[in-house]
Amino acid sequence: MLIAAWAGRGAKSDADYLVAGRSLGAGAVGMSLFATWFASESLIATSSEVASSGLAGARTEPFAYALGILAIALFFAYRLRSGGYITIADFLRARFGEGTEVLSAGVIALSATTWSAAQLYAFATIIAAASSLDFTTALAGATLLVLTYTMFGGLAGDVLTDIVQGVIIIAAMAILAFLMLDAHGGLAAAVASVPAEAWSFRSPGESWTAWAELWLVPIAGTMVSQEALSRTLAARSPEVARRGALAGAAIYLVVGLVPVSFGLFGPALGPVLGVELASDETFLPSLAHALFPSWLHIMFTGALLSAILSSVDSALLAVSAVATESGYRRFDPEASPSRMLHAARGSTLVAGVFAALVAASGDSLRDLVLDAGAIAAVLAVPIIMGLAGIGSGTRAAFGAIIVQVAVLGVLDWGMGIEGAFLWMLAAGIATFAALALWPRPAPAPSGEA
Repeated sequence: MLIAAWAGRGAKSDADYLVAGRSLGAGAVGMSLFATWFASESLIATSSEVASSGLAGARTEPFAYALGILAIALFFAYRLRSGGYITIADFLRARFGEGTEVLSAGVIALSATTWSAAQLYAFATIIAAASSLDFTTALAGATLLVLTYTMFGGLAGDVLTDIVQGVIIIAAMAILAFLMLDAHGGLAAAVASVPAEAWSFRSPGESWTAWAELWLVPIAGTMVSQEALSRTLAARSPEVARRGALAGAAIYLVVGLVPVSFGLFGPALGPVLGVELASDETFLPSLAHALFPSWLHIMFTGALLSAILSSVDSALLAVSAVATESGYRRFDPEASPSRMLHAARGSTLVAGVFAALVAASGDSLRDLVLDAGAIAAVLAVPIIMGLAGIGSGTRAAFGAIIVQVAVLGVLDWGMGIEGAFLWMLAAGIATFAALALWPRPAPAPSGEA
């Protein structure tokens, strides 16, 4: 909280609060991207899924998410930063009109709120497990903490705390990895303990649609995510934005392989240590508890909380950005910079409360995260088409978003059909193409006086 307050002390406008005054260097962009995207599920869910499913459980994280960040670096960062935008919705307004801006702002807000809920859910779960607090009380405390330092610091505080939290995450994982390999008797013994079937990237009996969705949802959701792109939009220049995103993808992939190693090498240590390691999302905490002395276990719990904190504040700021730039600015186009700053901070507060309510009724951690990615991905078609210079006017992009939301809602959330995400993308592309190519009616001739 003190770091965030110090970093955000000079904020005088919404741009200062939401894109850190466009002052970030490549190192800050890269480290912040890593810390933002390396969230609770990157440690907890990935290690448990690899422990139960082998490398097939690592496809979403780190591999697919790293590819999504790489796509930002190769195709999005330079061009979006060149436009001087604050949000993705700003770009869609410039390319496809105000109707598309408002609709996309709603999509971004829904996706980011769901992502925030996932992180608050994990935060409260860890606190409840480590203390006498129940889940509801822990959730209220977690929400209050996150809201306080996010409202003080804005993106500048977010990035600075991301760097601190990222260092803590890496240090704690390195110590746990060393102790795990030492308990095995070295890397060779650890590798030898892994069953042959655990090295496969395919799950037995998996359909091609399920396989494709596992890769496409995180890739598409990441590359058009306001939370991730806000880092590149805050870079000093377009080239810095691109280099920072490349660094972020590299750091994410390398560090993300460590939880994969926990899932591969950790299960065989149960009999060695004389403990029973959990087979669900508590696998990693139980492994850490078995290997760490109490003081190091406290540090590792701090690393888990750091992973959460470095993600949830970014998502809340994403909601704040679209609510302020695409919402409040419409009602008060002459608002002063200081009034826009107050609106942004107020939007952060509202977003945090809504996220806590979603977390209170949420399902599993991974389900919440994938839901957030699928929601964000409905913007992939109009953003890619817009950057490619395809289509003009409002109807193609607006129609594609509406159709994709409808298809996703009916096929996935309503009927639970496998491959719903693929049908959504196909419907979005077809709708955009049809409306972009459909001839516009000629304007009626003006009457003569």
